[in-house]
Amino acid sequence: MRKTLLSLFALVLTLGASAQKATPFSGHLDRSLEAAQQRVVTLAPKKVDLQDNQRLVGYYTTDELAQYGLGLASFGANDNCKAAIDLTPDMLEPYDGMKVVAIRFGLCYKLDKSRVFITPITNQGLGLDVVSENVPSTVKGWNTVTLSKPYVISKNQEFFVGFDFAQKAIKNGQYYTEECYPLSVVESGRTDMPLLMFTNISEANGGQGEGWYNFGTGEGNLSIQLVVEGNFPDYNVIPSNFNLVSALVDTDVELSVDFFNISKEAVSQLDYVVSVDGVATDEQHANLEKAVATGANGSFSAIVPGIAKVGKHNVTVEVTKVNGHDNLATNKVAKGVVAVAKTTYPSNVLIEEFTSEGCGNCPRVAEDLHTALSMADQGRVYAACHHSGYQTDWLTAKWDYLTGVAFGNRGTFNPAMMFNRNEAWVEGNVNKAGLVGIPANAAVITATTRAAMAQPANAQLAIQVVPNADGSKATVTVSGVCNEAYDTDNSLLTFYLTEDSIKPHRQYGAKSSFRHMHVIRANNSTWGEQVQWEGNTFTTTFDVNIKAAWKKKDLKFIAFLNKHNESNYTDNKIENVIGVTYNDAVTGIHGVYNDAENATVVGYYTIDGMRLNAPQKGLNIVKMSDGRTVKVMK
Repeated sequence: MRKTLLSLFALVLTLGASAQKATPFSGHLDRSLEAAQQRVVTLAPKKVDLQDNQRLVGYYTTDELAQYGLGLASFGANDNCKAAIDLTPDMLEPYDGMKVVAIRFGLCYKLDKSRVFITPITNQGLGLDVVSENVPSTVKGWNTVTLSKPYVISKNQEFFVGFDFAQKAIKNGQYYTEECYPLSVVESGRTDMPLLMFTNISEANGGQGEGWYNFGTGEGNLSIQLVVEGNFPDYNVIPSNFNLVSALVDTDVELSVDFFNISKEAVSQLDYVVSVDGVATDEQHANLEKAVATGANGSFSAIVPGIAKVGKHNVTVEVTKVNGHDNLATNKVAKGVVAVAKTTYPSNVLIEEFTSEGCGNCPRVAEDLHTALSMADQGRVYAACHHSGYQTDWLTAKWDYLTGVAFGNRGTFNPAMMFNRNEAWVEGNVNKAGLVGIPANAAVITATTRAAMAQPANAQLAIQVVPNADGSKATVTVSGVCNEAYDTDNSLLTFYLTEDSIKPHRQYGAKSSFRHMHVIRANNSTWGEQVQWEGNTFTTTFDVNIKAAWKKKDLKFIAFLNKHNESNYTDNKIENVIGVTYNDAVTGIHGVYNDAENATVVGYYTIDGMRLNAPQKGLNIVKMSDGRTVKVMK
């Protein structure tokens, strides 16, 4: 089951409710019957002739328009509505000192009148309009409004740009008409920016009265663009800095470098030079899989030659040529760090499921997960269930509200699943959004888990749990070790206590025997707490209260190292995870990484987690009786 356009956080909240840019809203836009049946995007003729010194600026920069429109008719007629996009400082930086000479917006139904505007954003929230131009009448398609006085973009500025519209409602109290759906929203361009509307939504409809609302990112982008005039070089590609990247000694690294193209033409090939600690390597060439249009974002793969020295290295990627011509961008260098290590560790996997009792399809996926876990190495694969997403229920708690980042702020749905919070492991899943997807069956879960387990980790964990005499409390000690490539500066430790076999109140789509599994009963923090590393190790100890109503035989203690980045959903990966059941806790430490003299072999596994009856030729993962997992070559 899917619920679109749910954003659980405001785009930016500053200085309290009065200074909000937009209030998150869990409602929906209305779609015409034709749009609901067929979401077609067509290419419209250009309505503006750009000169050589002009560029389009927006969430997308093609001439695409939606064939069928959207609206807000379900909230009633309203002559005071607005639609806008938020242009952030990063988006506007390439245009510092240049002039906005026109605003254009696309419609699926003409308006009697409108107005275009630019509204700046300061630390106090939305300011007064700095651009306001009336539009006496509009047309279906693109409408271009030349400003009577060009507006100069200044450094570090942010603003809303948009247009006014009157929302029509049900005609004669009987039916919706085409004029109720004037807004063009397309799926081209950026996927990380919200759809913003100014309207009046009553409390009865889930709103807070008149104001700006953030409808999330699930529907796509409004057809709103600026025409900016300035001194643009013909070939102008600006790369973005990249996060820390891990590598092994003398092993080439493939970096994904994002860039912004404001050249006079689409970019299909780039040349670049990689420098490591200030030493440049030979120029390399990259052909793009798909040409990136003017005014659009793209990415390319850059190869960093293997580095022999262990440790963190400053790496730059300079884009030297664009389509064979010199890159004349003012800023053409991307910066980042490549961390080189001698060794890595086996990856354990945390599968996080999103579910609710109102989701009739969730029991099927829960059964698929149960099947997949029964075939997995229980010492390397763990599960935790968030009762959030499409709906919430009586088991929902504060730690379940991580849906904004998990779903990439693109709407939410149940059932859903993520693996180590890594976008790479949901590519083959159905209905992917952000870090999550819906696995088609248990085999997909198993295959995805094995792929994640085959990816080496830069850190490893051990856990020890000591219950007190009456079982009302447990002392948890989590220890870790990392290699030279691990990003200790952005390392968080998250703890979950989960319980299995909980009888539902009313689970749709389930048999009477259905039970909730992997329910999170306690944790330390929604996104984890900062780890205090001492060199390449850490140890932290904390107490966990255990309620008498929880069945101890069904409890599991899970700890994992993760990152957290609200502004970039892909930068929230789990590095490694460890866990132990309550019943096994009294046997000692699990997942230890120090040597033990008397340990015995308890299991052999392939590198992707499949259990073996005996070691096979090549690399084997060996699980020891003291909790260690080690690599052995036969």
